[in-house]
Amino acid sequence: MLNKKITLLFFIFSIIVAAQKTDERFKNRIKLLKQQDNYSEYIYVHLDEFAKNPSIENLSIFKSVQSNLWRVSSNKKESTALLYFYVNYAFQLKQFGFINQSILQYENAYAVYTKNHLSNYNIIEYCLKPLANNYTRLGDVDRAEDILKITIDKAQKKNKTNQLIAGYSNLAIVYRTKGAYTNAVTYLKLGLKLSNNSQIKSRLHSDLAINYLFLDNIEQAKKDIQLSIKLNIENEVSISTRNFITLGNCFFSEKQFDTALITFKKALKLAKIVFGKNNREVAKIYNQIAAVYKEQQQYKKALSTYQKSLSTLFPKYNPVSEFEDPLATYFYSENTIKEALDGRATIFIQLNNYEKALKNYDLAFKVEDKLRVTYLTQNAKLIQQQENRNRSENCIELCYEMYQKMNNSDWIEKGFQYAEQSKSVVLLEEKETSFLKSIIKKDSLFDVEESLNLKKTQLNKSIVIEELKGENASIKLLANFIEQRNEISNELQLLNQKIQLKYPILKVQKNSLITFKEIEAKLLLNNELFIEFFDGKRNIYVFSVSKGKPKNLEKIKKDDRFNLLVSEFLNLFSDSRGTDLQNNVPKYTTLGFKLFIKLFNFKLNKNTIIVPDGIFSFIPFDALITEETTITNFEKLPYLINEISISYAYSAAILLQKNKIIETKNDTFIGFFPVFEDNHRNLSELNYTLQEAKSIENTIDGNFLLKANASKSNFNKYAEDYSIIHLSTHASAGDFYVPPAIEFYNETLYLPEIYGYNLQTDLLVLSACETGLGTLRKGEGAMSLARGFSYAGVKNLLVSLWKVNDKSTEKLISDFYINYKKSGNKAGALHNSKLSYIDNKTISASKKSPYYWASFVYIGDVTSIDDKDFRFVWIFIVGIVLIMGYFLLKNVKFGRNT
Repeated sequence: MLNKKITLLFFIFSIIVAAQKTDERFKNRIKLLKQQDNYSEYIYVHLDEFAKNPSIENLSIFKSVQSNLWRVSSNKKESTALLYFYVNYAFQLKQFGFINQSILQYENAYAVYTKNHLSNYNIIEYCLKPLANNYTRLGDVDRAEDILKITIDKAQKKNKTNQLIAGYSNLAIVYRTKGAYTNAVTYLKLGLKLSNNSQIKSRLHSDLAINYLFLDNIEQAKKDIQLSIKLNIENEVSISTRNFITLGNCFFSEKQFDTALITFKKALKLAKIVFGKNNREVAKIYNQIAAVYKEQQQYKKALSTYQKSLSTLFPKYNPVSEFEDPLATYFYSENTIKEALDGRATIFIQLNNYEKALKNYDLAFKVEDKLRVTYLTQNAKLIQQQENRNRSENCIELCYEMYQKMNNSDWIEKGFQYAEQSKSVVLLEEKETSFLKSIIKKDSLFDVEESLNLKKTQLNKSIVIEELKGENASIKLLANFIEQRNEISNELQLLNQKIQLKYPILKVQKNSLITFKEIEAKLLLNNELFIEFFDGKRNIYVFSVSKGKPKNLEKIKKDDRFNLLVSEFLNLFSDSRGTDLQNNVPKYTTLGFKLFIKLFNFKLNKNTIIVPDGIFSFIPFDALITEETTITNFEKLPYLINEISISYAYSAAILLQKNKIIETKNDTFIGFFPVFEDNHRNLSELNYTLQEAKSIENTIDGNFLLKANASKSNFNKYAEDYSIIHLSTHASAGDFYVPPAIEFYNETLYLPEIYGYNLQTDLLVLSACETGLGTLRKGEGAMSLARGFSYAGVKNLLVSLWKVNDKSTEKLISDFYINYKKSGNKAGALHNSKLSYIDNKTISASKKSPYYWASFVYIGDVTSIDDKDFRFVWIFIVGIVLIMGYFLLKNVKFGRNT
């Protein structure tokens, strides 16, 4: 027995010694290769070393290469070795679930390939396809779409049929992720036409079935599943797994829950074979099984199955019961995690355990935060923001129920925080990042980033313009633009990595939760009332905060009756000449009063800040009617503007963020007045624009660029140098296909291009049509020109909600500047200019319709620094008067009056 133990110890010792010798030989070899300046072999030796034991621990071999490469590659042989290194590193990171890091290494690989023109390498198969799949998996579908369109273009040029089919198939996945199921079907059918291979056709029919399921065409989905099974002659397990999952979902849609459960369990068994027990695909199936149990009201089984999903994703997570929640320290950027947490939350709601439900929703939001930092494009973040809305509404609803039950205002504040977390987060992040950069010393990296962002936005504009041509669009030109954008995105991704490493402070995390105490202390300086709307699918929630008063939360059921009230009211303002409103005054006053009563079931303060949401972003609150009336004279109607002064904001967090910014000391003004005489560029002449310019010039000094001088090139040249920018021109809100745009004398400025500007403007006045309108993105607001300029750095804005009349606009805007110069208060200046317009005896009663004056709204700070200075002066004067009065009275009393 002793001999056996000695033998075993000797064997173990021999292995250790051999390993040490091997390790020593490896170190000596790479040291020698470095001394010989053998760049390529140095890389290949490390790759061979990792291949001996591909494990998470041995990923350090790749890190070692990255940190110890002593120079850049100097020829194609060395560049090829570097390309192999990055591709292998990216692949291994993907295998072990490190998707973010994998993306960066694939981006490095693509940069090496393009800069060194390594045409002999299959960049599509080994780099672009997996890179696009990584972006799709994280939800950054715009970046994935660009990459896949490039792979398709390259495959077409090289006549690589299989690569082309793969490109179509992967692009279909991107479109499916975006919810564009019809587009996905189109590309999958293109792939079917090209393929003669049964296995490929089986895969394509399997994907078609998934899309038909989403299109609610269950019968067609089942037909494609049968075709896929028939064509799967090699019995490929991954295809069979996917078909069982889709078939299970078909049964689930048909409420055949027992059959769905059997089918999902078959899929689970196969998935463990093909993917392994700790793969996300296995976790997804557990989520689907749990959803079936939930529908069957087997809540304990459902919770237990969700735990299996989470344990699959977190191998170290071993819950003792189905009620235990995972620690946030386990989390990483993976959609399947939040699916499981959201599922658990809905079950706890059914069990009336609202606090436990909120805990799981909170954990799901933490996963969203992990995902957000991986996104490169604004649109990817916007899509995520929209997806979050249902969870936000569920949370607010739970808080409302808890408040009703416990009468504890803490639940109002918690509900408000969920509403805030869903408001203009993408815009806030950009403003926070810009602010942080402004306090860092100037760095050339930021200059390069700004230049690349500008190029990217210009390409975005070029792509939009070309796509607007429809069938006449140049496919070749579009492909070229997309390739250029892809290369710039690649550069931006790698540059962003450098910036993050150098300045970790710039990695903006989600802000700490906004409290009512902060709002009262920092925003409600003049006894303002703060109102925030949340426009959900089922209900509207209205939060209100006023200094020293109880907090309030109102819930409005969003039924057909209410929706009709809102749409009919807004429709009165949609006519381009205001005739609908003019001809239906009784209808307007009735609707305006009903909407006022519905929205404001509480007392309003003289100064009110409103954070609108959803459809409420388009409502002219000033024009609501505060009491029932039979008056039809527009001048005498009981408008809300007669009682309160309103300013608007994108969110409380953005208002608080603005307080950090150092105000500009002087109001330096520049105005652009293109006029478009003789219908220049087929744009109607703005007859009152020159008069507007002259009126403003009589009030405020500045640079007034008229007619041809009001060019886009001059805007680009001068805009950053002025604190007030005035644009008196044509503009449009766009639609689903055409982005919002504003016109200069020589050229159109589209919304995608505005995102590339870096403006430090205190006030932008958009004296044009529809500048506050745009496609509504739930959670972020209208994708309007106003938001675009705010994203570009503008602090405060004056914008319009519909097509404005240029004569009434001239009067309103001229008075705005007169009032602003007097008080320094932007919100008050606009409020008073509207009241002056209504009271103006030279304007006919018919022209005092709200159509002419209610369009313009102010978005921004309630009190400017100038206004504070203005108040201080008056306080000082009043103080002096009181002191003098005191001494005067004292002298009179004692007979000292002379």
